[in-house]
Amino acid sequence: MRFLIDYIAEVAPIIYALCGLIALVQLYRTWRVREERRQAIFTLERERAMMELYSIFVTAVLLLALMGFTYFVTNTLAVAVDVSARSAQPPPQAMLESPPEPVGELPLLPTPTNTPQPPTPTPISTPTRPPPQPPPQAVEPTAPEPEPPTPTPVPVAPALCPDARSVILSPGNGAVVSGPVTFVGTAQHDQFDYYKLEFVPDIAPQANWSWFDGGENPVANGVLGTLNTTGLPNGVYTVRLVVVDRTGNYPPPCQVTITIQN
Repeated sequence: MRFLIDYIAEVAPIIYALCGLIALVQLYRTWRVREERRQAIFTLERERAMMELYSIFVTAVLLLALMGFTYFVTNTLAVAVDVSARSAQPPPQAMLESPPEPVGELPLLPTPTNTPQPPTPTPISTPTRPPPQPPPQAVEPTAPEPEPPTPTPVPVAPALCPDARSVILSPGNGAVVSGPVTFVGTAQHDQFDYYKLEFVPDIAPQANWSWFDGGENPVANGVLGTLNTTGLPNGVYTVRLVVVDRTGNYPPPCQVTITIQN
């Protein structure tokens, strides 16, 4: 519907010009038919002239209706659609990226401790006979050093989704992607109209969102759309999901930050 309204508004000058040209032709026909009717002798010729005048009148009514419809679409519907599209943009505070969730630190390796051994007494020698040697003390076995735990990979944080009606499940926040990337999630609303997927580089202003996919049917834990990253420069990008209802409003969008490395 929006495409048709934009197309009519674009070709409105051509429609007005064609209607004006046809109106000039109809004026010439009216003058010619009136001359023929005035010079007609027979009744049949006068009736034919009246029928032609009637067709000219119908054509004039259709031209007025076409011009009125074009004027209504250009000056009323096109303005309303433009206002609705601007209202669908989130407020500036909604575009601020929330700080990523802290990732838990890896556990530190325990430091092995050595058990000090008691000193062995030295026997004292005498001129007559050596004193009895004390029995050797048992040496306590040293506990084996524990093996360092295997480091676990840092999990990818979930997307920043403040509303359950607008959720991106995959890819996660901070994911490294390349090539075609499929976004999976949920886009639902009680008064659902459509949803859209947009992205913006972190080096660009948050207001310059670019549309890359969307749909007019709700999705529940399914495929939302695909972003082809082949033609995009490497770097960090923010992707958001916006679910718009029939009144032009929308819940807080769901945002996820990805890194493109082609």
